[in-house]
Amino acid sequence: MVPARRAPLLFEALPELERHVPWIPFAHVPTAVEPCDAIADWLGRGGVFMKRDDLVSPLYGGNKVRRYEFILADAKAKAARRIVTAGGIASTQVMATALFGRELGFAVRAVLFDQPVTEFARQAVLGFADAGVELIFGGGYAMTAWRAWRALRRDAGNYLILPGAANPLANLGYIDAMFELAGQVERGLAPRPDVIVLPTGSSGTLAALALGCAHLGWETEVIGVRITTSLACNRATVGLVIGATDRFLAARAPRWKPMRGAVRYSLHGGALGRGYGYPTSEAVEGAAMVERLTGARGEVTYSGKALAALRVIARSPRYAGKTILLWNTLSTPRPRPSAGAADRVPPSLRWVLERPLLA
Repeated sequence: MVPARRAPLLFEALPELERHVPWIPFAHVPTAVEPCDAIADWLGRGGVFMKRDDLVSPLYGGNKVRRYEFILADAKAKAARRIVTAGGIASTQVMATALFGRELGFAVRAVLFDQPVTEFARQAVLGFADAGVELIFGGGYAMTAWRAWRALRRDAGNYLILPGAANPLANLGYIDAMFELAGQVERGLAPRPDVIVLPTGSSGTLAALALGCAHLGWETEVIGVRITTSLACNRATVGLVIGATDRFLAARAPRWKPMRGAVRYSLHGGALGRGYGYPTSEAVEGAAMVERLTGARGEVTYSGKALAALRVIARSPRYAGKTILLWNTLSTPRPRPSAGAADRVPPSLRWVLERPLLA
């Protein structure tokens, strides 16, 4: 069922955007803000809350839903027939593309790069196959980029979504989410956070939340828990995403005052471990705390590492007495693969079903 929303809050704040930016409602909002009392003993303190974007859609939650309200609307406006994207073998972006793309009648072609094989990754590949995604194994990052380019150029009617979907158009979804949170604060439904914590890789959600805070005049620090190498996620790369999104808005909405100089954010790199997708003991423990907190099983790439970092941040003297908000971007509910899903996995990806699991 499509949510009954006339327009994003962003369009109400910047009405001129509606003339330039297409939009389709997917998200069931506002998502709740809840105290993390169930794990207060583990965190070592109270005063920690959670924004439930894991429940932003009954089809599939997580931080791609708000983004795809803009991206897939743009694809539809451009009369695309197929979405071409790339991501890891456990990519929540690929799953969101498959499920929401199918809702709108798009075919989906995905190029998958290698990452450690966890149970989450295995179930993801089975889910992609079940959803009818045309799957291509990319290998490493460089070869994935090459094969994604070839997949895009193979035929006509394709629309490209880059890994992470962190472009300025998509990022509007999380500036809109900050307006949503501001409304909850104004109505007394949530405290204004001093700190927002979330996992980050391609940095679109981090950049958008930080820009939204700056626009609202909040002094909130947005902390991105880095889940990938510092070569891919650092102050320079995040700054580029912030700057591009800021310019995108300023060019289309004169009421948007450039915010880049006022943006407050930081990166927490201590939860990464060996690299993207590799489990750490802290992430495994964090994933268990996700389940204790939400009832949904966590995973070790994003949510587990975000919880591990949240625990460190919550116990730090620097944040003593501060109100902390975890922005939960875990994708739930997750589709349960059918009995015949394994038969639909192409030979180039059969190894995902056969390799020993890391977690």
